[in-house]
Amino acid sequence: MAGIFLAYFASWQPSNLAQIPAEKLSHLCYAFASVYEHQVGLKPSFSPDQDAEELARQQSILSQLLTLKQRNPDLKILVSIGGWGGDGFSDAALTTASREQFARSAVQFMRDYQLDGIDLDWEYPGNDMASIKARPEDQQNFSLLLEALRAQLDAQSKRDGRASSAPYQLCIAAGAGQYYLDKVEIRRVAAACDFINLMTYDFYNGWATRAGHHANLFNSVVDPAGDSAAKSIDLFVKEGVPRDKLVLGCPLYGRSLKGVASPGLGQPGLAGSNSAPSFRQISAELLPSGRFIRHWDADAQVPYLYDGDEFISYEDCESIALKGRYAKAQKLAGVMFWELTEDHDSRLLNALYESTR
Repeated sequence: MAGIFLAYFASWQPSNLAQIPAEKLSHLCYAFASVYEHQVGLKPSFSPDQDAEELARQQSILSQLLTLKQRNPDLKILVSIGGWGGDGFSDAALTTASREQFARSAVQFMRDYQLDGIDLDWEYPGNDMASIKARPEDQQNFSLLLEALRAQLDAQSKRDGRASSAPYQLCIAAGAGQYYLDKVEIRRVAAACDFINLMTYDFYNGWATRAGHHANLFNSVVDPAGDSAAKSIDLFVKEGVPRDKLVLGCPLYGRSLKGVASPGLGQPGLAGSNSAPSFRQISAELLPSGRFIRHWDADAQVPYLYDGDEFISYEDCESIALKGRYAKAQKLAGVMFWELTEDHDSRLLNALYESTR
């Protein structure tokens, strides 16, 4: 599959940018720019007490990311706008004037930092679960906002002489369940986007009170009616999204729950005991500690760790390679992962990359 191989990069995490395996990436998304009064910018620039040092740090990262193109001239670097808890979208999408202002601002931000496109990460239209403003009108306004962005990006591609060679790209990060599809006009959304990054993880998340897989490829026998990556793909395809616009998401972190009785998987746990260890922590600390036993769910095609009390759902080299092969077999647009710094030695990245070749 000569398709999309996309990494999200969390700008707040300690990292060595020189170690990013740029040669293997097709896309790199800088997370996150923010929305304030219909404008897109780096969050410190919106602060009344402008944090000049933090602003300079983020600007430096964006500048350094461009040097990765020296190793991979085909690499597309995008700005991701929003993220979990990122507010301002519902207001920006509300009127024709606010949508136009937002779209122009987003494209200007992209050009100011010499980027190749925009990834809109509104979590989620019409839904206030992340304590952001939501309206019933978000359903249609989300489509209109993306269409305004698409028009601005296409016009800018023409002005910059990129329309035929390397047009500016537009994608979104989308929730992977029916709850998301119920709140958006997914066919219009897909038509406006070059591709959709499907967040096929966090099926069991920070609110979970039962031990379950957070990024299973298929359904487990202990949760046959639950979520899975394959189920998510089927949902979007049935709603009219072309397979070649769907990018399968993989997590480079786990989801933990304590107070879980034997045998672990499927058992209730202690509410509020959740955590999200990175693959770095899992591989360098938790597995070598000898506390945990690795189990494999052959139906779900994912591993989990259990020590008699704490249950950890996570991705390893075996499971992530299966996802890459699934994406290839299903003729999807490609694969993506959140997030680059959590895989300190690129073990998961390499396993995923090799599985898609």
